[in-house]
Formats: sequence, structure tokens, C-alpha cells
Amino acid sequence: MNDSDLDAILKQMATEHRPQLPSPGLIWFRAQIVRKAWQKERIERPLVMMRGFAGLIGAVILLLLVAGNWGQMQDAMDHRSWFLLSLLLLTLTASLASGAILLWTRANAVIKRESQRAKARTPK
Repeated sequence: MNDSDLDAILKQMATEHRPQLPSPGLIWFRAQIVRKAWQKERIERPLVMMRGFAGLIGAVILLLLVAGNWGQMQDAMDHRSWFLLSLLLLTLTASLASGAILLWTRANAVIKRESQRAKARTPK
């Protein structure tokens, strides 16, 4: 078989190929999946916003408490009260961990939503 024979076979295959569209039922089914995912996201949006808002309010309250008691904390640290330092580090660690968890759940929700959209778009 030479190149001209191969070209002829490929051209014949290309002319005989008829692309098929997905059935209307499949298109409707995928549209329903996308619609339900969008509705779920719309319903959960206030909860996601409130989680972020609660984390922000908690951080502001923590900062206000530390700023309001800064003098007492310095006095305690001047007297070598290591308990206060360990408590402060524990509080900071817990705050950072809760912030990381909030960001992680948000990122997972975005990844899950995008994978659902990709599945709805791919032909079967």
C-alpha cells in the first residue's frame, strides 16, 4: 500500500462518516443535571457565605480580645508565665486550622461543581 492508496482510503472514510448528535432525551437529561446542580449551589450559597462571615467575625473578636488585654498579657509574659504563651499559640493554631478547613471545603465544593459540569458536557 502506498501513500496515494492510504489517502484515498482516508478520504473515503471521511466522506462516509456521519457525525451523530446525542439523542434529545440525553440532552434533556444532561440539562436537568446541570439545572439541579445550579439550584443546589444557589440554595447552599447563603450557608457558604455565613461560614465565611462567622470565621471573619471570630477572627475579629479574637483580635479585639487580644488588643484589649494586651497590657495584662505583657505583664504575665514579663513574669515568665509560659502558660499564657502556650495558650496564645494554641489559640492561634486553632484559628489557622479552622481557616484552613474553611478554605479546603470551599475548594472541594468548587472542584466537585466543575467535575459535575464537565460530566454533563461530555458525550456518551
